[in-house]
Amino acid sequence: MTKLIISALLLLLIALPEVAADQKDDVAADAVVAAFNQARKMAHLSKLERMGRNTFRKQVCNRDMRFPSGLINSAIYETPDPTNLPEPALRLAASPDTYKIATRLAVGVCSVDGSSLQHPKYSIVVATYESRWISFQRIFWE
Repeated sequence: MTKLIISALLLLLIALPEVAADQKDDVAADAVVAAFNQARKMAHLSKLERMGRNTFRKQVCNRDMRFPSGLINSAIYETPDPTNLPEPALRLAASPDTYKIATRLAVGVCSVDGSSLQHPKYSIVVATYESRWISFQRIFWE
């Protein structure tokens, strides 16, 4: 019984830093979305519907930049401050719609290897999407 308890505690201690990193990444994703929607508001554009909390975290961590259909445009960058959008993300937020109308927003945030928990650096992708219905229609008509 004692061995079982010790094993469980060791597993918990091993998994705890990963859970803390996931939570920090989720909080950073929330900050990116807030900054992105604020930039859209300043450009007099509508707020975008969010597609999940940290939708593309696995893709960003694995450096796999394949996205589902409906993608209009994206910005990829690294930063220690997720509340401060760099120029590519600001351009994405403030760009007016063309023939594809952005209605949804997806974010992926992953702590960069080697960054500390106190001063993390994040790898971030921000992607704008068409509505679900338009994305569905494009599968059949394009």
